[in-house]
Amino acid sequence: MSFNECESLVSTLLNTKNVEENFFEYVYKKIARNTKNRFVEKNEQSIDIILSSHPSIKVVPLFINMNKNSLSIDNEVKIACDVVLNSEFKYVYFVYPKNKEFNKHIQVKIPILEDTCNDYVIKLIPYSLNDILKKRSCSDNSNILCN
Repeated sequence: MSFNECESLVSTLLNTKNVEENFFEYVYKKIARNTKNRFVEKNEQSIDIILSSHPSIKVVPLFINMNKNSLSIDNEVKIACDVVLNSEFKYVYFVYPKNKEFNKHIQVKIPILEDTCNDYVIKLIPYSLNDILKKRSCSDNSNILCN
């Protein structure tokens, strides 16, 4: 799926919001579905996952056309450093729409965090939009597999 196709899909989710807000809501709803052994909280810029048996995770959804061959993540590095150094969150996951040029997780090492905090994890994660495609292709007369 191309980034333009992702944008078209996400823009149809909620007519009252822009694409970035729609993507944020989509990611939040998918994460919030499963609350077994965890608490999910939505903030202005992130989604916090508080786990009972694992360090908590801050998820930052960004509707950006990510390309693994030409990463430009200066803003993400600043956000991650601020979160890891100034909060209890040591895991920061940035999620982007999955596309042909970005289809695998990328773990990021940040020198300043390597020197000060050895137990952090920063990841860039492609987020699939398959749920939207399934819902759009299913109608009321579809078989049970669409539900």
